[in-house]
Amino acid sequence: MKLLRNLLLLLIGLLLVAALVAPGMIGPRVEDVWKQQLTNLQGAEATDYQRGWFGAETYTRITGSDGATELRSEIQHGPLLFTGSGLRLGAVYSVTTVVPEQLPVAIRTQLEALYGRLAHSPLRLETVVGVDNTIENILRLESFVRSDAGGEVQFEGAELHFHSGYSGALLNGTIELGGIRHSAGGQEKFYSAPASGEVSIVPGRSLESSLQWPLVKAETESGPLELRQVQLDLALTMIERGRLKLESQFEAPQVQSATPVSAVSQRISIPEVAPAELAHYLSQLLPASGERDWPVVFGPPLVLQQQLLVQSANGPIMMDADINWRGLRTGARPVSQAPSQWLAPMTGTMTFSAAEQALLQSPLIGQALLLRKYGLLEEKDGELQMLMEVDRGELKVNGQPLPPDLFLMAITGQF
Repeated sequence: MKLLRNLLLLLIGLLLVAALVAPGMIGPRVEDVWKQQLTNLQGAEATDYQRGWFGAETYTRITGSDGATELRSEIQHGPLLFTGSGLRLGAVYSVTTVVPEQLPVAIRTQLEALYGRLAHSPLRLETVVGVDNTIENILRLESFVRSDAGGEVQFEGAELHFHSGYSGALLNGTIELGGIRHSAGGQEKFYSAPASGEVSIVPGRSLESSLQWPLVKAETESGPLELRQVQLDLALTMIERGRLKLESQFEAPQVQSATPVSAVSQRISIPEVAPAELAHYLSQLLPASGERDWPVVFGPPLVLQQQLLVQSANGPIMMDADINWRGLRTGARPVSQAPSQWLAPMTGTMTFSAAEQALLQSPLIGQALLLRKYGLLEEKDGELQMLMEVDRGELKVNGQPLPPDLFLMAITGQF
């Protein structure tokens, strides 16, 4: 028994020595690999790397089209790692956050509009490199509550978990997106239940994801709207000159509302866009406080194709659009005052078709009757159809030239 106890004490001592010695031996290798990985990341460089025995601290600068962003990483050397989820065995554990003071002005302004003054990073990336060289990453986005003249927006945060091999050539993972609620005047205007999904990333090349929401609710001019079993598929691809290609598919197979609509599907394709321009338009999806500045909203250029299908008890409604928007200069007048000015940067086509009863028994019946009266909606085989073409301010409806102000009056019922 005494021999067994001594052997056990010796084994524990050896393990303790290994735990104390190994971090110092692992450290130089970690530093070499860290810097090597940065060389594979376009626009990234290590500005400072301070290595100790049990860990290291490093700063990384990433330069993009909006400017430079600085990241701070705290690194632990294995084999014993004190992670955010407890004690683990592994080679490396790191926590990376954004340095708020070193964010580009445009990005910091957008974040502070949601989180208020940034005392710390709302983004946190935890990485564990296992003893078998597998890599586990957890990216966390903090929750926030924003209140302004437009009401209150609550976001419950998000988590992205993904795994990869040592090379990091392919990342597969899962997404957990917290609920989002917008209230104004003591009433709920919008709510999306927590969503979940999957994501696949090829660093520097592509991202594919699929998200599912069990419930999305909103208050509309026609009354309450509920969408159930909603799914959104996204595919984002890096193309030449650092630009992006976006494909999305939206499906809402169960719709409940005061209208006869029963299902909605929408496909959007953006063949080429700068990351900053895409971020600008995505930010416009958030609820706005007060009146939007539409010339600012539609300032950047955008090329877009869309296919929309609305199923209803009275038949389908379809709209296809192919638009090349060159951007709007600052100081543009409102569209109601200068519609031709808003059409000048645009080239494209829009086709619209709907079962006659689907349109005439919808909230759009007033506009539909007026557009049909003036020949802008044509009847064909029980459908109402319209073809609209725009070419740098010149507007044609069903092949016939039409002044933009008259078309605007027709669709707004001001004839």
